[in-house]
Amino acid sequence: MTEFSYRVTVDGGQVVVTTAGALDAHTGAEFRDALAELAARHRELVLDVAGLTYVDSTGLSAFITAHKHATARGGRVRLSRVPPFLARLLAVTGLNSFLPVLR
Repeated sequence: MTEFSYRVTVDGGQVVVTTAGALDAHTGAEFRDALAELAARHRELVLDVAGLTYVDSTGLSAFITAHKHATARGGRVRLSRVPPFLARLLAVTGLNSFLPVLR
């Protein structure tokens, strides 16, 4: 079984979701649903993805779903501490055009 975990902290109006492990077909659907719920309730969502070791299309769909839910309410989703492999994946897929990365 794939190891994946996340932790949610709230700082003011901003929600930070800290991730660790592999975000794939075995773990992505549950994470996608959790992010969608958070994005529907909070305007500012930051995904700290430094701990991710692998991301497949299911994981990317979790980011996209969160973005859609947040922007529908005038909010936003931003990525933080993006590892090099994920930065390349975001660039190749074009997701970096609407998922901003905090520097």
